[in-house]
Amino acid sequence: MAINVYSTNVTSDNLSRHDMLAWVNDTLSASFTKIEELCSGAAYCQFMDMLFPGSVQMKRVKFRTNLEHEYIQNFKILQGAFKKMSVDKVCLIIQIVKYNIVNNNINI
Repeated sequence: MAINVYSTNVTSDNLSRHDMLAWVNDTLSASFTKIEELCSGAAYCQFMDMLFPGSVQMKRVKFRTNLEHEYIQNFKILQGAFKKMSVDKVCLIIQIVKYNIVNNNINI
């Protein structure tokens, strides 16, 4: 079971896009060049599986895709993992898939 943790301005530093992307690339051994590339949902699925092994069926995640319907499928897989681990966070899938960086930072 997951414990929901909430971040506030008091407890977190504001990272630049570059810093955040460097952290994601280092953690996942990935090579994202723009933060908007995270809109596929694959990286979030990887993080969830790292935190809670077996919570995500990684074989179902589409990694090399540019198709919006496959992005949506990845986020549905992520939501399923959230539900499985009792995480009460809702992903606003359409906003994230549409490359809206504000939603990408706040809602995941």
